[in-house]
Amino acid sequence: MDRRSLLLLTAAGLAAGCARSSTSTGPGASVDVQLAEPVQRTSPMVTAEHYFAEQLAELTDGRYRVTVMPGGVLGDDNRVTEMVRTGQVAFCKTLMANLTAYDKRLGVASLPYAFASREQCLQSLDGDLGKRCAAILAEHGLVVLTYFYGGDRSIYNRIRPIRTPADLTGLRIRVPQNIVSIDMINTLGADAVPMATNDIMSALQQKLVDGAENSIVFYVTEQHLPYAPYYSWTRHQHAVDALMVSQKWLSEQPSAVRDAVVEAGRLAGEEELRLWAAATDQKTDLATRQGGHLDEVDVEAFRAVLAPVIRSHRGTFGDLTALLPDGG
Repeated sequence: MDRRSLLLLTAAGLAAGCARSSTSTGPGASVDVQLAEPVQRTSPMVTAEHYFAEQLAELTDGRYRVTVMPGGVLGDDNRVTEMVRTGQVAFCKTLMANLTAYDKRLGVASLPYAFASREQCLQSLDGDLGKRCAAILAEHGLVVLTYFYGGDRSIYNRIRPIRTPADLTGLRIRVPQNIVSIDMINTLGADAVPMATNDIMSALQQKLVDGAENSIVFYVTEQHLPYAPYYSWTRHQHAVDALMVSQKWLSEQPSAVRDAVVEAGRLAGEEELRLWAAATDQKTDLATRQGGHLDEVDVEAFRAVLAPVIRSHRGTFGDLTALLPDGG
């Protein structure tokens, strides 16, 4: 069973378990909701979210209208996820590594070099790892509709090319607000600076940080290249985001609408994979044409330095560690 089918069954089961019928809208009434997103509107993930909105509108005969709110206008990952959990906002897309406040195990995919390739990452999400993460989030009122693949993450900065871990010494690098990313960058010899996604640009502009780490797509679409022209292919993590719906909000909708939400999520997941693959090639080419310095690194040297981080965090993720390729 592939990832889309697995999530379809999981989300459908959770939706079916929401026994209440909607009392907030009458027959034929339109429903307007929001989808919170921290990245800019030029991201392929945002395009996939608009596709989700289109599909849900079509499946509900135009009754349900989703407005995508990119650029962190509703708040950072932590704030909007909590708003979704409590039903204040219907949908959000959140980096899995930023969901560890609900359960530390959800950060398991952020272990450095946990996946050897895009294919290996997707296979894990297709299988038990994706299913277990979805089940954990459901316990906290968050229903996973699909996983968005966010590419392999690499380090970029404004000072110099990075080819070995030693080149990072003394640099201030922004990281997501989770302990694995902080430990990873500190272990490499840089100073980790945790901050929300929508604060990175201003931090780069004001030189509060020397760089950050993320996918080539994020790097170009967020327009970080002019402020940090050295992009080094460390490929230390594969980013996984979850497109989620509030279990509280979903439980208040008619059963046919719950089914439509699940189906729209499945379709959006398929579209996002296609969009991301195309964007990776396009943005890599664009980065070169815009004057970016894209450098290969000594990956084995990075793996060796980060091995203690992997060992020290294995226990943090409990039973989910065993679900990584080769048992983590």
